[in-house]
Amino acid sequence: MGLQALLETLLWWGIYPLWLLAGAADYLCHRRTDIEHTSGSVESWFHLLQFLALLIAIAAGALLEPNALVFGVMIVAVLAHSVLAHLDVSYTDGQRYISPFEQLVHGFMDVLPLVAVAIFGVLHWQEIGNGLSGASLTLLRADSSRLLLLASFATLAGVPILEELARTLRYRAERRQQRYQAGLATIK
Repeated sequence: MGLQALLETLLWWGIYPLWLLAGAADYLCHRRTDIEHTSGSVESWFHLLQFLALLIAIAAGALLEPNALVFGVMIVAVLAHSVLAHLDVSYTDGQRYISPFEQLVHGFMDVLPLVAVAIFGVLHWQEIGNGLSGASLTLLRADSSRLLLLASFATLAGVPILEELARTLRYRAERRQQRYQAGLATIK
């Protein structure tokens, strides 16, 4: 097995599953610390934005012809994910307990996308090394493995984030309704 095959195996069967497991652990930490009653929908919106940033990076790597422009898009998306993660934790700190375990999980979730993009860069260094001359956003021929990757990401990472957001928005609406009802009761 050559270096390229080893790196691809590490990327798809090591880094990606570890990131999904870290995301699942983070989701469970949020449920355990009652996110809907603490930091609420604002934190959940941060999670959705982080997911979308990584979706851009994964979709670019999976669907577009590798070149310097695509690699740049991936880097910007992953860096945006990191900035959003910092803003997320800065907002949440003090509103919800972030356990040492959850902090460890966040470390994996922050570093693994950076490692994945670095491995992508090594795998496609020749195409990236050609620079921006002639670089474009050209679609690759879709194959089942690329589509399965995107579907797994959308399902395994996206569905829990959307469920969490729906749960926090539902609680927020219930609280608003309770305050409205309480206001009406004081008027009567």
